[in-house]
Amino acid sequence: MKSDLEELIEAYEIEKVELEKQISEYVEEGDYIYAHYHNKALRKINKTLDILKDIQHPFYRLISEEKTKARNMTKMLTREEYKKYFDHLGTDFFAERLQEGENKILEWQRAPVSQTYDSQEIDDALFRLVKGVVSNFKLYFKSRPDIYARFTLKDHTIEITLLYDEDPYYDHHGWIFGDGKEIKPLGFILKDEQWIYQYHFDKFKDALEIKILLARLIYDVFNYDRRFDSARIVYDD
Repeated sequence: MKSDLEELIEAYEIEKVELEKQISEYVEEGDYIYAHYHNKALRKINKTLDILKDIQHPFYRLISEEKTKARNMTKMLTREEYKKYFDHLGTDFFAERLQEGENKILEWQRAPVSQTYDSQEIDDALFRLVKGVVSNFKLYFKSRPDIYARFTLKDHTIEITLLYDEDPYYDHHGWIFGDGKEIKPLGFILKDEQWIYQYHFDKFKDALEIKILLARLIYDVFNYDRRFDSARIVYDD
């Protein structure tokens, strides 16, 4: 059975492949404006995938850096303008460097990974909400200011409202959510000066769709950083 994190990564990978396909088609057709637009979306997805994969595997970034180093070295070895600088080192020198990098990658890939990241807290909170055990809950995901998503059940709809706690030392009003240009594409609408997302739970089978939305919100829009930000769930009742 796949973990929530694995399913999130898989969903982003599927979207990444589709975007790459569309970009390629636009370039072939000479439609560079749309290709540029989709490329911006692709960069965001790659950024989020990097974060999720870093959570999934503690050596992900080191592996990525080593692979990038190997690709760059291989490219330089094939370019005429660099050959004169490397000829005196001999081919064995670079073969050894590449092999060292490959050995590091294999060692990191084989390292045991503790699967402690796949908490069921969001699942439990959502199912408690749908079953009427609780009337609402808050998911805090950004610190200073403390931004959160409030989940409320209204009729057959889960309403997700973006809010933040007041800061006694600073007035954050007006710039946290801005004009909503990054929030609107996720499906949020501005209602009574609050950004709200409505999810009809008659199609609610599991929490994955909502968690994909939250992943986009947390990592793409608000740039969650686990070094400084503390994610937590708060029940009001």
